[in-house]
Amino acid sequence: MNTLEKYKDLLENAMSHYSKDEDYIKYFGRIPKTRYETFKYCIDHVNGLPTNQVVNIVELGTSRSFVDGRFPGCNTNNPVYWEPNNPSIWDWSAGHFTRVFSECTNPNISLCTIDLMRDHIERCKIMTEPFKDKIQYYVMPSEQFLSNCSNKCIDLLYLDTGDVNPVEPTAQLHLREAKIIVERDLMRDGGLILIDDVKNVSSKIVSKEESNFGKAKYSIPYFLENGYEILIDEYQVVLRKIKQ
Repeated sequence: MNTLEKYKDLLENAMSHYSKDEDYIKYFGRIPKTRYETFKYCIDHVNGLPTNQVVNIVELGTSRSFVDGRFPGCNTNNPVYWEPNNPSIWDWSAGHFTRVFSECTNPNISLCTIDLMRDHIERCKIMTEPFKDKIQYYVMPSEQFLSNCSNKCIDLLYLDTGDVNPVEPTAQLHLREAKIIVERDLMRDGGLILIDDVKNVSSKIVSKEESNFGKAKYSIPYFLENGYEILIDEYQVVLRKIKQ
């Protein structure tokens, strides 16, 4: 399961296209580790789970662009912009989670990807077509999906709904999602929650956000108060549900 290594440089370089090292140092006091590190941790976790059970991954906010924002065709519906054999232009600035985790995880996984926008889901279907047998695609609000999940069913949850700016509406959405997750006890014991864009410089510059948790400024404290612990605190944050 070394598939992720071929994407390592692309994941690690994506942040530098939009944010400077000096900005991270100015606002966070250090340069956080990239999505590669947190993706690898979560993929290793998923691939290490028992093979006699289906491993459930839930992604709130799907992969929605054929190309990175630096290239023509970003966030358009025209499939001509999707080049499956040219990953250098894929949308690595957004992480490309759906494709990476469907490709790099074991055959035992079931990945549910959820988005409000049908266009986003249709684009995602094109980008993940080789791995469609692992994926279920849902056009619906994240809160609706979570409200209908079985309890203790999720092994890895990727929290990536809402926009980075403005921070407040997304932070409130994340808190509502967190409350459903906790109150309905949706995560398996030891399950992981991966939150994207926590240390995003843009939130500091555009929204003048004071919290170093950005759009997760309400959800992370809530999780910590309700049976979760932080394992990794970098550009993304990884939390684990403490076993009861």
